[in-house]
Order: sequence, then C-alpha cells, then structure tokens
Amino acid sequence: MKLQKFIITTLLSVSIIGTGIPANVSASSYAVTKHTYTLKINKKKQKKKAVGASYNGKSIKTKAPGYMTGNTQMLSAYYVFKKGMGVSYSYSKKTWKVTLKRGSKKIVMKRGSKYAYVNGKKTKMPTPARMVYSYNQKKDAIYVPGSFCAKHLGLSYSWNSSSYTEAFKSSTSSKAPANQNTSAATTTTTGKTSYVQLAKPSGLSSSNISSTDDYHNYRLILNIKGNYKSFYEKSSNHKVVNDSSFKSYSVSYSGGYTKIYIKPRSKTIKGFRVTQTNSYIRVYYASPKSMYKQIIVLDAGHGGKDTGATNKSYVEKNMTLNIVKAAKKYFDKDPSIKVYYTRLSDTYPSLADRSALANNVGADRFYSVHINSAGSSATGTETLYNSKGYKSTSGLTSYKWSSTIHPYIRSATGFKNRGLVDRTGLYVLRHTKTASTLTEIGFISNNKEAKSMKANYSKYGKAVYNSTKASLNKNPAKR
Repeated sequence: MKLQKFIITTLLSVSIIGTGIPANVSASSYAVTKHTYTLKINKKKQKKKAVGASYNGKSIKTKAPGYMTGNTQMLSAYYVFKKGMGVSYSYSKKTWKVTLKRGSKKIVMKRGSKYAYVNGKKTKMPTPARMVYSYNQKKDAIYVPGSFCAKHLGLSYSWNSSSYTEAFKSSTSSKAPANQNTSAATTTTTGKTSYVQLAKPSGLSSSNISSTDDYHNYRLILNIKGNYKSFYEKSSNHKVVNDSSFKSYSVSYSGGYTKIYIKPRSKTIKGFRVTQTNSYIRVYYASPKSMYKQIIVLDAGHGGKDTGATNKSYVEKNMTLNIVKAAKKYFDKDPSIKVYYTRLSDTYPSLADRSALANNVGADRFYSVHINSAGSSATGTETLYNSKGYKSTSGLTSYKWSSTIHPYIRSATGFKNRGLVDRTGLYVLRHTKTASTLTEIGFISNNKEAKSMKANYSKYGKAVYNSTKASLNKNPAKR
C-alpha cells in the first residue's frame, strides 16, 4: 500500500507540473522581489533576480519568481495573470499551447515560439513563452512576457526599475505609439518625473498617434492624424508637470497631420516615453540613461562634404549609410534597444559630434561602419579597436566588443578575414567614453569586393544588428 500511495502521489505531481500550474504546497514560500533565485530556463541553469508584480496597486503573491530576459520581464501565467488578475488561463501539455483570455481579448501562444495569435491575428512577441523550473520550489511553471500580455489583454502597464516590479492596472487601457525610438526599451517614470500631459479629444484613436524622437534637434514630435491644431494650441489642453525650466511647446498642421513639438531643453538630448489612456496622452522625459535600459550609437562613416574612399561609381559615404539604414530596419523591430544614429542622410557630423552624441546619451556601445581602401588587390574584412579606450557600463572593453561583432560581419561578407586591429589614435575610438568599435566591411578599391558590398547592404545591416544583440545578451548594460 505504501508503494502504491507513493506512485499515485508521484503521478499526481507530474500531472500538475505538466499543466504549468504549480502544486498547492502550503509549505512553499512566496518569491521575494529582487532576491536571487536559481531557475532552469531553456535547459540552462541560471541565477535570476526576482521580478515582482502588482495589480491595481496591490502586490501579487507568486511562488514562481518573475525574471528578466534581455529587457523583457517574464511572469508566471498562473500566479500573476490567473490568480493575481483574474485572467482566464489554460495550458495544454500535449500541444504546448498557452491561452490567456480577458473579456473579448484572447492571446494564444506556444511554448518556444516568438509568435502569438491575438484575437486570431499573428503577432510577434519580444520573447517566447517558457516552461521554467525553480530549484527553490522544485517545480515547473509557464512564464509569459508581461508587457506583451498586458498590452493585448487591455491592461495598462509600467515597469519600475528601482523596485523591480511590473505594475498592471485595469481601469484604463494604455497604448504606446508605434515608434521604436520613443517607446521602446524604456524604464518606468514615476514620482516627480517630468512630463507633458495632453488632453485627448473624443474619438481620437491611439492608432492615429505616433511619435518621432528628433534628438538631433533635442525634441520629440507627436504625429496625430487629423487636424487638431486649434485643440492642442489651447493652454487648457496641455500642461507641463514637474518642470519649471521647460523650453518649448508648439503645434503645426500639414499633410493631414497635427504635429506637436515638445522640447524640454535647449541643446540637451532627453529620453522619452509616451503613454496613452482614453482621456490623455503623457510624454515623460528624463536623461536617456534613466529612460532606456540599453543604448547604442550607430555611426555611418563620412557623409556630406566628406565622401570617404571612392572607386568609380562606388562612394564610401553612400555605402556606409545604406548599411546603417539596413541595420535600422532590424533595430526598429527590437523594443529592447534604443539606437541613436549619427546620421541617416547625406550630412556630415564632425568626428567630435559623433563621439559627443555617444557621450551625451550615455551609450553602452559605439559602432562605426566604414569601407576600406588600398591597392586594387587588397581584400578582406577587419575590425578596429582601441586597447587604451574606455569600457562600457558592464565593464566591456573595446577589444571584447570588437571581437564579438567581427565574426558576424566577416561571415556576412565572406571576404578574407583580416582580424582585429588595434588603433589607439582614431578619434572616435579615443574620445567615445564607452566600448567602441569601427568595422571595415571590405575594400572599395577592389572592384570585386566593391560590387559585392553594393549588392549586400541588407545582409550587412542584419549582421550589424545580430552582432550588437549578441554582445548585449552576453554583456548587458548596467545602470
């Protein structure tokens, strides 16, 4: 009988684990936010600082500690969403499908897949749902990306980096503008953080509002479809909160769009975060380092009056710009990285301007793209670093940063591997106060390589993105 009882108990435990719903063991303690727990994630044993959660101002107790992966907070679907917020939840151990439903909103995702179906529409997530094992609880649990689920279940959401807590609310539905440069990779802005609050006229849909981080002009531009110029010019419909030194606010209308220009300071770059409810829009701002978790400055070499190297119709300034623009398409889809570009058109920022941009925004990495030139027989890809340069916030050196990105670029070009080259005298590698690298894609002076480079901008842009992502995953920024 004892053996039979043991087998039944064991099978019951396996059944509970298989559903992704932890067994109700009263002796198990609740996870403590910011405490370190050992978890098995994607078959790897890792130590993670616990992420907490609250709903309508009340802390949610969970026996499955939340954790960060990259810049995404992962939470227990059972404890946080079902028990903590009353969301309907189910998990199929046969199909691995996770289903969350709140009112008319339904999310169906599959463990390990980056794509979910939101009310039947295929939508990309920042990271897949996971089955995670807790060594402290000795149990598995299904984890889902918190902010993604909140957004698509009609919950407002914010992240407080100081308390390491995700806050959810049911009273209003917040939707951030679809613009990576202003809404992505942000930390929470709470307390006395400065912001501009704008009234929201009845009938104005969140989908008709986007934003542009015009950081070269030290401002944010809200783009609102329709003519709301007179509405937003009225002082009663906008206010600046917690900022007695606010620089300027102005409104214009053209091409079917109302443009609202928000400039907190003169010649000071600010990070922005835009949130919306049914009644107002809030534009939070602060130093980029306090707003964004990971910051990259991407530099297209030369530009404007400085053509760089040339060979017949091949011009270095155009080629570097095309590679950076190709990379931007990938960065724009990644909400975990804030990217500042030294140029996105045929302009000429000085070398001092390029380094200053990285220094002013507190960049975690500086990445400069160039094309080499020598004799017609010269060939190959090389990456330059400064052995005497600065380190990133995580302690990453210029050499380690360069050694991570070089294999990606060399693999994309297929050119001869010229390896890493120590260049302590280059201005941008010497004056940029973070881990810096300068990659020479290939030789413009070599007709065969020049032709190949011109035909593969997208491929090289993807390599720039992938190499940056790999480095940030290996050595994440520290704030």
